[in-house]
Formats: sequence, structure tokens, C-alpha cells
Amino acid sequence: MRALSFWSGIAIAFLCGSLEPAWGYAVVCALSLVQLSMLGAPGASVFLLIHYATILTYFSLAPAMQIAADISFWDTGVIGPVAHMQALTLLLLYMAGVEAARFGLPDAPAPGRTDAAPQVQSTGVAHPALLLLSGAISAFASLFIRPDLNFIARGIPGADDNVPVDFIVYSTLPKLIVLICFVALAIHAMRRGTFWSWCAAGLALAMAAFAANPVNTARQVLLIGLLPLFIHVFGRSWRRTLALLIFGAIAGLGPVLNLVSRGSIWGETLTTFPYSPDFDAMYVVAGILERASEPELGWGRYLLSAFSFFLPRDLKLFPEFDPLGWPAILGNFSQANLSLPPFTTAYFDFGLAGPVMFGLAISAGFRVLDRMVDPRAALSGSYLCALVLLAAYVPFMRGPILGWGPFAASGLIAALLAGLLSSRFRPARRRAAPYASGVA
Repeated sequence: MRALSFWSGIAIAFLCGSLEPAWGYAVVCALSLVQLSMLGAPGASVFLLIHYATILTYFSLAPAMQIAADISFWDTGVIGPVAHMQALTLLLLYMAGVEAARFGLPDAPAPGRTDAAPQVQSTGVAHPALLLLSGAISAFASLFIRPDLNFIARGIPGADDNVPVDFIVYSTLPKLIVLICFVALAIHAMRRGTFWSWCAAGLALAMAAFAANPVNTARQVLLIGLLPLFIHVFGRSWRRTLALLIFGAIAGLGPVLNLVSRGSIWGETLTTFPYSPDFDAMYVVAGILERASEPELGWGRYLLSAFSFFLPRDLKLFPEFDPLGWPAILGNFSQANLSLPPFTTAYFDFGLAGPVMFGLAISAGFRVLDRMVDPRAALSGSYLCALVLLAAYVPFMRGPILGWGPFAASGLIAALLAGLLSSRFRPARRRAAPYASGVA
């Protein structure tokens, strides 16, 4: 039933978009809501739940309202319906690829699988809890090495641009270590239920809340650092709550954080909401398709260029294959820090087959992570990394990869560190019951 509703919705969205792009995006909105309602049962894919919550937030309702109201971002002007329909087509092809990779997979829980409470942990876990708390305190203290990167508002006129490496070392990575250590301590407290464990988690939460202050923190830190805990808590049980949290945090909290961090300086208000630049992804895609000439196929070079974010600019792979650096784009957009969803980059590489192939690859990879997300699993680096990667899908889809990469990489480093410090959070192995012969 879920597959039938999805493929029917894709066809309806394409037909409606051919008449009016805003209608096509409205159908994508309805399709996402229907899919989220059908993924509410325990055992269904956590990735698909996050996927449709992300589509609902960034790629359905927002572009429909923007197109209907002829909203213009970045001094680009109103985009024509043909370009909007082309952008919608790329989105639908990507969604089709994600679902096609799941052909034959059951949506119900695996046979014999239950969501029972985790086993009682073995004694003697205070030592790794202290290690986690010490790691959180050390990372928190390192934020004060460069307070200008962490506790002073961005965008002050005349301020020098921060060196990207310094920002990662002194801001992004420490904040995510604090957050992921809190996640590990919170999971430990839920399993142990002792006064000491809750005190340790509470102290870590206070530091994480102060570290992830809205003055300077990009939302990716909160998504990648805090969303893993919600995935652990709600991913296998209160699934609709997880989807609602993702949607509400992005659609509601995002513009508010923007107002607090920068709007108070420049006198901005929320009068333009929901036509916020936070939801301009499909507008940028349509603008690039309309304003730039048809590029040559990159055959992977566009994606390689985007994924080489970790290299210095002079050593970046195929810098000429960067759509956001084309003269036609730089001359049409007043904003240089644009976001480009990765399925659009795949289109520049492989044509219309690119978004489908990209969706197949992403969905196949996240099937592995789905199997790892079990609230009863041992608190290890691999488990925390799976949670971080699932959470990182939200900013990854929003783009750009250049902005997403440092946050995701920092989150994975923090997850590995927290997993190492949590190495003694293991379930106590149950002794095998002695074999008893049947008695008549």
C-alpha cells in the first residue's frame, strides 16, 4: 500500500507540476505527509522517516508557497515556470531513486524483533561516565580559547573573516564533542536510571546548551549533535514524534535562530516568514537551470569537486566543475554562499539519470545504517556514528556539501571519541539457561 501511494503520488506530482509548478510541490507535500503516516509503525525505516521529514520541510511546502507568491531571493528576480518544473523533475527523480532501492524490503519489523526495554547494564560503569563527562568538560573549556568564534555574534561590520580551519578546531568540533558526550550520557542515564547517571547527563546538557548558543552556532551543529539522541529515543517507537521534531525544529526554530544571531544586528524581522532564505534550495536550483547555459556532463567530476571540500581551495578536485562558481551564477545571484542539493549536482554529472542513481546509492547506504539503529545496542562508536550519519542527512540534503562536510566530519569524530569513552556501557550477558528436559 505504501509503495502504491508513493508511485501514484509521484505521477500526480509530475502531471500537476506540468500545469503549474506550485501544484506539483503541493502534491509532494501531501505525498510526504502520507508516507510519514505510513512509516509510523516500529520497525520501519528510520532513514525514510528522516528523508520524508526533510522533503516536507525544505522541498515541498516552502517552494510551493514561494512560487505562488512570486518570491525573489538574492536579487535574482522571479524564476519562470519552465525552470521550476525542471527543478521539480530532478526532485521527483531523486525521490524515485530512494524508493526504488527499497524494492522487496518489508516495512514491518523483522520476524522475532521486539522493542523491549534494554537489558540491565553491568555494574562498574562510573568510570566511563566520568570519562565522558571529562571529555565534555575539556571540549567545553576549549571553546574559550577563541571566544570570538563562539560567544560573539556573527556579522559585525568590519570584523575579519574567520579562518575555516580555526572555526572547525576551536568551534565546530568542540561543540559537537560536548553534544555527543551529552547524548552518550543521556542514553546511559536512561538505561541505568541512577541518580548519579542523571546528574552527569544534566551537567553535560547544561554545558551543551551554553556551548550551542544561538548567538553564533550554525543549525548544523544542533542537527548533527542533538538529533542523534531523538533518533535513539523516538526512532523505533514514537516515530511520528521524531518526524514532527525534525520538521518543527527546522521550519520553526531555524528562522528564529537567524533572527537572534543576525537579525537583531541588521534590524531584520520575521515578516517574510515562511519565505525565508533558509528554504531557498529549490529556488536556487531553478535559478541555476534558468540563468546558466546547459553545462557539459561531468561524469562524476561535479560530485568529486563538491566532495573535495576537505582539501585547500588550490588543491580542490576539478574546481572548474563547481556550478556555484560559474560566472553566469555569480553574475545573477547577490549571495555567494548558495546551497545546492546534491541530487542537482548528480544531474550535472549524469543528466536525468543522475538524481535516480544518486537516490539509489544513498538509500542503499542508509539501509545499512537502518539495521544498526537499535536502542538496545551497545553504546559504541559505530552505533553513535550511525546516529550521527542519519542526523546529518538533513543538512546534507539541504546543501551545500561544502558547508555540510565539516559539521558531519566533526560529528563523526565526536561520535568515535564518545564511543571509545563509552566502551564499558555494555549489556550484561545473560547466562544461558541450563537445558531442562521436558516433564510429562
